[in-house]
Amino acid sequence: MYASDGSLYEITPLGVAYPRHRDDVVILAKYCAEHAIPLIARGAGTSVTGAALGEGIIVDLSRHFTAIEEVTDKSVRVQVGVVRDSLNKKLREVGRYLPPDPSSTSVTTVGGMLAVDAAGSHAVRVGSMRDYVRSIEVVLAGGDWFEAKREPLAKLFPDLDPAMLLPGESAEAKRSIIAKVTRLLRDNEALIRERQPPLIRNCAGYSLRSVLSRDDLNLPRLLVGSEGTLGIFTEATLHTSPLPAHRGVALLLFGQLETAIRIVHGIADQQPSACDLLDRRLLSLARESDPQFEAIIPKTAEAALIIEQTGFTERQVKDRMRMIVEVARQIDPSLMVAQQAYDEAGVEFLWSLPYRVVPLLTKLKGQSRPLPIIEGLAIPPQTLRDFLLKAQKVLQKHEITASLYAHAASGQIHLRPIVPFPTSADGHTLEALARDLYEVVFSFGGTISGEHGDGISRTAFLRSQYGPLYRIFQDMKGIFDPRNLMNPGKIVCDDPHLTIRYLRPIAPVYSTPPVSEPAPVDTIPLQLKWGENGLAEAAERCTGCGNCRTQDDHLRMCPFFRLDPIEEASPRSKANVVRNLTTGVLSARDLSSDGVKRLAKLCFNCKQCELECPANVDIPHLMIEARAAYVGENGLNRADWILARAHSFGSLGCSIAPLANWILGSRTGRWLVEKILHVARHRRLPPFARQTFLRQAKRDLSRREILTGEPRPVVFFVDHFANFHDPELGWAAVAILQHQGIPVYVPAGQTSSGMAMISAGDLDSARELAEQNLRELAELAREGLTIICTEPTAAVCLKQEYPLLLDHPDVNVVASQVVELGAFLRQLHAENRLKTDFTPIDLTVGYHTPCHLKSLQQGTPLADLLQLIPGIKVDRLASGCSGMAGAYGLTVENFETSIKLGQPLFDALQSPTIQVGATECGSCKMQMEQGHTRATLHPLKLLALAYGLMPELRQRLRPSDRRLLTT
Repeated sequence: MYASDGSLYEITPLGVAYPRHRDDVVILAKYCAEHAIPLIARGAGTSVTGAALGEGIIVDLSRHFTAIEEVTDKSVRVQVGVVRDSLNKKLREVGRYLPPDPSSTSVTTVGGMLAVDAAGSHAVRVGSMRDYVRSIEVVLAGGDWFEAKREPLAKLFPDLDPAMLLPGESAEAKRSIIAKVTRLLRDNEALIRERQPPLIRNCAGYSLRSVLSRDDLNLPRLLVGSEGTLGIFTEATLHTSPLPAHRGVALLLFGQLETAIRIVHGIADQQPSACDLLDRRLLSLARESDPQFEAIIPKTAEAALIIEQTGFTERQVKDRMRMIVEVARQIDPSLMVAQQAYDEAGVEFLWSLPYRVVPLLTKLKGQSRPLPIIEGLAIPPQTLRDFLLKAQKVLQKHEITASLYAHAASGQIHLRPIVPFPTSADGHTLEALARDLYEVVFSFGGTISGEHGDGISRTAFLRSQYGPLYRIFQDMKGIFDPRNLMNPGKIVCDDPHLTIRYLRPIAPVYSTPPVSEPAPVDTIPLQLKWGENGLAEAAERCTGCGNCRTQDDHLRMCPFFRLDPIEEASPRSKANVVRNLTTGVLSARDLSSDGVKRLAKLCFNCKQCELECPANVDIPHLMIEARAAYVGENGLNRADWILARAHSFGSLGCSIAPLANWILGSRTGRWLVEKILHVARHRRLPPFARQTFLRQAKRDLSRREILTGEPRPVVFFVDHFANFHDPELGWAAVAILQHQGIPVYVPAGQTSSGMAMISAGDLDSARELAEQNLRELAELAREGLTIICTEPTAAVCLKQEYPLLLDHPDVNVVASQVVELGAFLRQLHAENRLKTDFTPIDLTVGYHTPCHLKSLQQGTPLADLLQLIPGIKVDRLASGCSGMAGAYGLTVENFETSIKLGQPLFDALQSPTIQVGATECGSCKMQMEQGHTRATLHPLKLLALAYGLMPELRQRLRPSDRRLLTT
């Protein structure tokens, strides 16, 4: 999990440490110094240069160093594991923020930002992290630590003033470093001025300019951007800025890339706070990814500029933006102003274009992918046009195309060559490309690293950029870390081929073995239908970008990581493990090991990571495969075996419903259920119906004559919850469809979808259910009949799980005909075929979107339709996953975690304005009623009530008088 990050590289570390406080880091540093073990500090692990990889001990500071210790009027004291967006969320409360805005802002840590001197789109106006540091607490290689700040030289010699030291701070180490650094910088002042010229952005090597002045030594300025090679940061005091009073953003589109570049130069005098350039490829991805972008970006657009202005009033911002557009039109009268925004939502939407679309480059199909091998170089902004012309010639020479994204106003250029993933055998091709392109960069007075640091990918070229100044970098490293234990191999390294030394291994099928050697055979017994090398391709699609570590309120992945933000819980950790299995780093036997089982338990198939991942990496199925391997080797535990077969006991429960429901409702009964079935006694279970829906419907809705009548019927796939626990829901669905004049056919031989078995890894048993359902549905699907589901999980299972479970031509035919009923009804409404003869219902509904409904990517159709009912107000609860996840939240082992995951939903339901809850998912309904006394109904029941089809449903709106059970 810690052998890779967001780069092309992989290095297996000796171990991983999770220090809880500075003293732990000190002890660790002392131990490693005694045993000559390297230390590599790590935050979110999003580096595209391999800056946080190494063969020593990885020091994960993201797990425990997460305290925002003090917020003052103009500064903040923060531990280095705090995420930048979380920090700014806190600072917003006092009208402040930390301005540097790297693209990974939702996951990147303060420590990581300090390590690489992070900036972003607004660097031309707000600068970088180096401009916001007052002091840094740093632990050295031998275990000494001190607070690095601007040190007045007059007070430092011969001794430090004790009043200037913190308790435990190493005065001797601090005095020695300050003296040596001061001497080194003074002796080489002319060389530094000559070889490290000022650029808006340059984080290549150590920053030596402006560190030493006549009166003081600015140690934080030196340490920022040092990538953990001089010491490990544990805390920092940062300057903050007032939030911009008003912001405005414009999206300008052009028919030629060159025209957009000319306008970058033309509007420079207007001093925009940001100006980003995107090429045609990125605009095409934007159109494909979001209908809103498709509506405003024509197919003919070859380039775009996103321009921002700020001001004290909205009028001032609009006037400034008007001037920019006028200047731009003088250069290109045909430019298109796609959209302007002056409110927060609109501004954030336009800025989401690069933030969301650049990661989507990883979705490009085929073996060639945009790779961050020459990512983040910088040149003087006024040379952008000439530089790109020469860079294009270099790419043509190597017969390579590349994507282009640039923070054009500050001269930062993100070129990603689109090539197959390199191996040790052909990596020299990319190395040669980098060398040739960097020569062009140097000729323009630029730098190989304007962003993201040097890491493994760029360090080998620093000597070429800086010449004799590189020796000063070596001397500086020697002052802080004479034994080369702090993140060795970054910034200072003698390996001329470091750039291609530690490339990630790839699955054997991508390699071309010698003719005399047979191709390696994948010995992992796979149970899903991946196709040739499909498992390896799925795992390798993960770039390690770390977006799955997000805590963004607008996203839902990953429920486990949000609850406990550790690397093991992140979806990318699972992809890393599977990739290592396919490349032979781990053995096939490891797939069924307890270690992989523990990792797989941190995924309950909610599918939100796959949905929200820029590359749509199929983590859920990777983990289903892992669980299946474990189950195949070790079997299921008792609780999983029983709950995966709940449908087998459902008919029995319904036949003895009075007794079964009494047991489930009594404390003694629940205690027995816990002891025998391992179902948590605190979990409120749904009562059994006295008769299953399928039995009730058999006489009237399972007659074959329905299939030959007119109009053509829909086929109702019922699944577990409506069949055994809520037949009323099934009848509500039938009544609504019949009210539209649509007959309903219910196949009598259908059974549960089997999702519980699939999620548990019991794929052999799930396959039997799938085959039975396929026999019932295949002929109907071939006849073109629509198969509707009231349960989103059932629709997901039929559409997404069965094609990977069964190798049968009919499985995709069935999948293509499956529609969640809400989407079916909304389509009727769009075609003016849905009756809207609703009676008013004065009701405020707290609506929760199920994860599996989101994974169908059809929006929230039933919530939309509820708003057609007079009097109903729908309050959409932005509260993430419910935490129930089908059978997951039922067991003793998982109950407490399930409740913690559902706490935001419980809190949202506490709103005094909400009268009733609503959700399409049966297990989400259970969780909502577990945490609140308000009733929760399927939206179809509210529609049926409003139609006047089932007036008895009104009594379902009453709150429950049952005691809550959440502990």
